[in-house]
Amino acid sequence: MAKIKAFTAGEKRVFHKLALAMIAAEIESQVIKPATEKETGKPYQSKGGYLDIYLKSDPTVKRVWNAFQKEVQKVRSDYLKYAEAEKANEGT
Repeated sequence: MAKIKAFTAGEKRVFHKLALAMIAAEIESQVIKPATEKETGKPYQSKGGYLDIYLKSDPTVKRVWNAFQKEVQKVRSDYLKYAEAEKANEGT
């Protein structure tokens, strides 16, 4: 079995920054949003909310988060194309 290569310090920093952004998004969606909606009776507006404020506080986290979001959209699109091709192949 091949030995697993350790992550570089730079890779670890990227993972850490991504984890920070994901936790901020999780706090917003699972804590702040429900509490705000319960208290005000109105839908929570995420634009300008907790995650946006957090991302503005650390440009590196914002950069990693935006790159991650872009990659997620690309992977979703690629997967959809793959699934559609598989479905088309089933009929032939």
